[in-house]
Amino acid sequence: MTRSLPSIRTRHHDRSRIERRSCEDGLALISTLMLGVIITAGVSSLLARQLMSRRLSAKESYQQLAEAAANNGLNRILGELNNPNPDQNRGFLFTLDNRENLNEANNGFHWERLNSNQSPHFSEVCLDTSIGLPKQGQGQSGESWPTTEVALEGADDPSLREDGISKIETFYRLRGYSSPGTSGSTDNGEAKFIIEGIVRRKDAPPGSYLARSRLERSLYIQSWVDVNRSNDWAILAAHHMELGPIELDSPGQILWHISEDKARAIASQCNQSAIVKQMKGIDSYTANLASRVWPVMNQKQPAAGLFKINGSKDNYPGEPSTTRVWRVDDDQYNPSGRCWWRVLCQRKSQSGAYSTPVNIDSRRRWRRVNGQWQTTATIRLREKDICTGKSGDCHVYFDRINLSRSRLLIENSTRPVVLHLLGPQQGQFSGTNSENASITLGRRALICGVNTNSNTCNQQPERLVIMTDAPQDPAQCADQNNRINLAGSSLPAAWILMRQGTVALQEDAQLQGVIWSHSYCSNGHRLSLNAQTNGAGSASLVKQASTVWDWAKKGFSGYGRRITRGIRGTGLDQFQRF
Repeated sequence: MTRSLPSIRTRHHDRSRIERRSCEDGLALISTLMLGVIITAGVSSLLARQLMSRRLSAKESYQQLAEAAANNGLNRILGELNNPNPDQNRGFLFTLDNRENLNEANNGFHWERLNSNQSPHFSEVCLDTSIGLPKQGQGQSGESWPTTEVALEGADDPSLREDGISKIETFYRLRGYSSPGTSGSTDNGEAKFIIEGIVRRKDAPPGSYLARSRLERSLYIQSWVDVNRSNDWAILAAHHMELGPIELDSPGQILWHISEDKARAIASQCNQSAIVKQMKGIDSYTANLASRVWPVMNQKQPAAGLFKINGSKDNYPGEPSTTRVWRVDDDQYNPSGRCWWRVLCQRKSQSGAYSTPVNIDSRRRWRRVNGQWQTTATIRLREKDICTGKSGDCHVYFDRINLSRSRLLIENSTRPVVLHLLGPQQGQFSGTNSENASITLGRRALICGVNTNSNTCNQQPERLVIMTDAPQDPAQCADQNNRINLAGSSLPAAWILMRQGTVALQEDAQLQGVIWSHSYCSNGHRLSLNAQTNGAGSASLVKQASTVWDWAKKGFSGYGRRITRGIRGTGLDQFQRF
């Protein structure tokens, strides 16, 4: 029987459909396999990324911990050095380098030399460093704060970061410290700390760590004498000291400038009677005198600019630009020029001829003694007589003051007065080079500051300053120029600054004030020195002078026993990761 045409077509169509379905099923399998590969690759990449992110996050976290450890370590070091408790303060370490240098003692780590046979020298020779360094770790040999690792957490403190492995611990150590004196020979200025922060697991070997970071910070170091601590200020200071039977009637230090070659020997005598004997002193009149001697080296005395605000100079009458120079002498009356038989004479700064000043309140009384005429004068330099037409502090210049019986009263209640003693070279135009350029006061003489129209000394030494303008240091006690010779109460109140001059005693003397000089020569006489104001509410003369002369604006750091602090940063912190 013959098949029909539609049946043949139907079978052909079914066969084509089956073949097409088989082809489609193969493509679907391939697509499914490819999709599976892509998904597997994506999941694997995502997993790898998550693992890498976790590792990077952990590493970044460790680095941040290391940076924090370095910063916290520096703060802890500064806390020890800047401790406000005087008994715990270690500010003196700011003046010492503590960095590796194989050419120096102890390889440059000078902090570790404290209280050893090679103890470092400080500019303040009797500085008490017995406190030493803080205890480090278990006190094992070779450990020294802060150059060996110091833990920032206790053994029982929780881990800083939980990662399921073991406890994380942080440490710090000082890699190096450069003091201001490294470059500037001074205890004030910029210093640099280099601190390393370390992160490691508990009980890991020392050479193993999770992260390290190095911090460099510049810090300003300042040494100063606190104006509110009168005990620390120098009330008597000199390079050459023949102390004699000194009597100190107020708080304050005797500052003794010494050379480096004497420092070690004198350091062994601190707070002992031997140091008083070194200064040719007698301690019968001041209790615990040895404890008030403060030897220093490599320090300078304050400059003359400390007592200058406007700096008005006394000018020759009628010539505002010409400085006037005075001569006061009640023993020798005949200097060159037209000022014979006068106690008070004046000259121009560029002339050697003296003349008689006019309109000066001067009273003289003559009498004959042993066949010679003697005069006793009372001279008042009124405010209108000196620095005429000028305001502010008045600076008056002298070739010589030699008074045995006379009084020189200087009005200084409304403005402070500075007396400048010219040495032979500064006074070379005076024509009196055979005379000593000095201030010599006998027991019956008097120089003092007074209030307007008063004849009573006002006892304000911060307002009557005496200084010398000598170009070189004196020959200890032998030099007769640039010198003040005192006796009795002839100079009852004054602030003496004789950086290149000498203060000497002719007899026992009393002074309310301060003496800063190159040489102090008692000549066996007793000086009674008081550096406080009078009355029940007595105060330190230093505070008075600081106010009158505006020392705060001058940046004057004081003169005496100093405090050293790290006070502020001078630049941006620098971190280095490794």
